[in-house]
Amino acid sequence: MVIRMLKTAQHTPLAKNPRLAGFLLSFAGLMVTLLMVLPVIALLWESMQGLHDGDGVLQRLSSSVLTTYISNSVMTVVFTLIFACSLAIPTAWWCSRYEFVGRRWLQWLPIFPLAIPAYIAAYVYTDMLDYAGPVQSTLRQWFGWQSPHDYYFPDIRTLTGASVLLAFTLFPYLYLLLRHAFDNSNANLTNAARLLGASKRRLFFTLHLPMARPALAMGCTLIAMETLADYGTVKLFAVSTLTTAVYDSWLIYGSLATAAQIASLLLLFVLLLTGLERYQRQRQRFYDVRNGVKAERNQAGFWRTGIIWCAILTIVIIGFALPVSVLFYYAWLYSAENLQSPLLAPMFSSFSLGLIAAFVTLLMAILLNARVRFQPGRVATSQLSLASLGYAIPGTVLAIGLLIPFTHLDFAINNLLEYWQQAPVGLVFSGTSVALVVAYVIRFAALANGTLHARYQGIPPSLDQASQLLGDQPHSTFWNIHLPLLRPAMLSALLLVFIECIKELPASLLLRPFELETLATFVFQYASDEHLEHAALAALFICLVSLLPLFFLSRTHRLE
Repeated sequence: MVIRMLKTAQHTPLAKNPRLAGFLLSFAGLMVTLLMVLPVIALLWESMQGLHDGDGVLQRLSSSVLTTYISNSVMTVVFTLIFACSLAIPTAWWCSRYEFVGRRWLQWLPIFPLAIPAYIAAYVYTDMLDYAGPVQSTLRQWFGWQSPHDYYFPDIRTLTGASVLLAFTLFPYLYLLLRHAFDNSNANLTNAARLLGASKRRLFFTLHLPMARPALAMGCTLIAMETLADYGTVKLFAVSTLTTAVYDSWLIYGSLATAAQIASLLLLFVLLLTGLERYQRQRQRFYDVRNGVKAERNQAGFWRTGIIWCAILTIVIIGFALPVSVLFYYAWLYSAENLQSPLLAPMFSSFSLGLIAAFVTLLMAILLNARVRFQPGRVATSQLSLASLGYAIPGTVLAIGLLIPFTHLDFAINNLLEYWQQAPVGLVFSGTSVALVVAYVIRFAALANGTLHARYQGIPPSLDQASQLLGDQPHSTFWNIHLPLLRPAMLSALLLVFIECIKELPASLLLRPFELETLATFVFQYASDEHLEHAALAALFICLVSLLPLFFLSRTHRLE
């Protein structure tokens, strides 16, 4: 559909006027960039206004629970990073540096937990490990225990429990980055260190792991941002973080100014994380010897192979197989309730909103990347970078940042209509699905921008130069050369954005209109009421759809 629209545009009079087309391309790039930074500007403006005209909610929170919100957020990030590193580093090292039976298949399994939203895994394990769950009930039956005082069992509904589950669902980000870094390590450096008498343990901690530091820092930053943005898991586990504070300030206390101020604080945390990661990368210098020999894998013995298989299978079972199996069991056991539940409406809403957002995001990504290609310079590059910042903004923060300008815009439209003695149209932007689609576009524009930018980098400039020598205008070069080469990347971008829209929870909870449910909010509502089994089919649909990019990744990016 997108390609058909672009090809139709090729025959318009605008495409035959290169100067006008260039001006409109620049103007469209500016408008897209302003749309992307609008939530941040509105958030900061509302926060400043709230300092002067506050309603006292922030003062009451500051004197009571705000410190707890901040400390819980920091501790959740720290614990999640520790657990994620303990899962990702050994699995990436084993799959990269050892050759063993079944390695080509086993190396893909650690990616599968990405398909499980953390709040779904949180409910599954809460239901299993609670006092009335099957695990503790079985233990009491086996050993004859009568009450909780007869034995000790760790409570999963804690900050540590939330961090563990977040780590199991997020560590694949770090695994993929470290896997690539370990694969590309230089054998010459390893051989030189061995000649100097370095042991394998010392080689890992003093050479290989420091050389993978950029990938480690980037993966940890991504996990930290996703942890800060999480709402469903910490809400189910009753862990008060800044994300839950934003949600409560708006929907419980009714204070948009307080929600904006706390959201600004959360945004500051995210900016500090990204700034620290970039600062560390600037201070480090990593050189790649182009003529270096790629390190060979060591042949794993029988016992090491068994340990690797057991460890990775245990991680995959805990992070993916067990939650999915429980969901299948719920869907079969409560098949009548799942089939009778209003599932079609949330599925249609998620599918339609996700498709619209994916197409809009793809068109914007094509526009921005084409401008960088045909109008290179700092302005075009800066606009592409700014348009990709939305992925670093938590969904709750983004929702508050969009509610502010859209609410003012709705009131301005209705006041203008009343001035003209016309009937008001209501909340056109903040009260409809428009705000939700815009939030999806801003939140996941980085995925489409990055995918197309990487593909554009692979298109040689000599093709553009040859096209110009043949007398073609820039638009002809785009239609006839760039567009056919971009098709695989466009499909990837479309698929990634669509699936992320299906999984998005915080922004959907805050921005969805009344009586509209997406699959994510539909599942979360049942999980919050301790009845996920009645929405198991919807949860399975989210998980199965989320597996699509993993299969696509396995076909297009074959690991050796």
